[in-house]
Amino acid sequence: MFAGMKQTQRLPTDTEFAAINGNDASFDGRFFYGVASTKIFCRPSCVSRAPKRENVRIFADIETATAVGFRPCKRCQPQNYIKGQAPAADARLERARKLIDRRLAAGESTPTLPQLAKEAHMGATHLQRRFAAAYGLSPRAYAEAQRVALLKTELRNGNGVTEAIYGAGFGAASRVYEKAGRWLGMTPADYRRGGEGLTLTVAIRRTAMGATLVAESTRGVAALLFGNTEKAMLAELRDEFPAARIDRDDAAGVAAFAALEAMLAGREPPKGLRLDLRGTPFQIRVWTALQAIPAGETRSYQQIAQSLGAPKASRAVGSACGNNIIGVLVPCHRALRSDGGLGGYRWGLERKEKLLTSEGVALEPAE
Repeated sequence: MFAGMKQTQRLPTDTEFAAINGNDASFDGRFFYGVASTKIFCRPSCVSRAPKRENVRIFADIETATAVGFRPCKRCQPQNYIKGQAPAADARLERARKLIDRRLAAGESTPTLPQLAKEAHMGATHLQRRFAAAYGLSPRAYAEAQRVALLKTELRNGNGVTEAIYGAGFGAASRVYEKAGRWLGMTPADYRRGGEGLTLTVAIRRTAMGATLVAESTRGVAALLFGNTEKAMLAELRDEFPAARIDRDDAAGVAAFAALEAMLAGREPPKGLRLDLRGTPFQIRVWTALQAIPAGETRSYQQIAQSLGAPKASRAVGSACGNNIIGVLVPCHRALRSDGGLGGYRWGLERKEKLLTSEGVALEPAE
């Protein structure tokens, strides 16, 4: 601990920092984190840019963070978090989850399902089903997602690729390379360099949504962003791909803009447009579910969580929507709060309301 640091705050553990980097809503309420360089504190699920580890301070509660001079984040609004708003996790499931976390933190192998069942004092099949309902992923998929988050942290910290792979607990580098495209969207070496080696072709045009940016990789549409200025949109893209090569060509992105215009006009987009989805396994499941919502209809975060077999993961669904960088084509604007409220939207509630109104959705009047 740094000299003079009060007992009210501490540095993050590997698991906590991985949760922050992964915007893991399952950790909301367990702790809050502040960024020393900005004096702002957030929920673990906050979709703001990931902070440097040395600047992160962990707080047990909101009162402690504010008492030492930290201000609540305007984006995730931690001061509005209400304990008990989501059903508390079963203590038996928490024992199983924490066993996975401890094994990962120690660099050990993932516990087997029978080992987890013994820790939780539950039958293996029952544990598998209840774990997925509580956390949105099976125990095996949860462990994999945590390993991927740790891998990303190791790579962002500048560790060598081989060191990062084994430091995250993967037993074979070949497995990481096989799935790197799905997990990282690029090779581990390119991810370590912030996307270096990745080329994005960027087109910016005016659409019904205002200034609109489309970025395409060789795999498909990697980003579709909205903004008030070109500079702001390019900065947002650079935050996502800090070292990627960006080739500006405003004549590019024809298929993506055509699909966007069709959806804004209430028509089905042309078939065959490829999307380059880059996220955790759970995020990709959410984004895929969003694409299945027909125009003119909405789903609550809770309904989406239930459709994924994870009824207690509504916060994680909201976090995945906030992390979506392919606007409209991945229609996160169709996800609402359970009470019919708009919830949040990466590009502002005014745009979300405009999109839903254009699709014929009757919105709840603002109170």
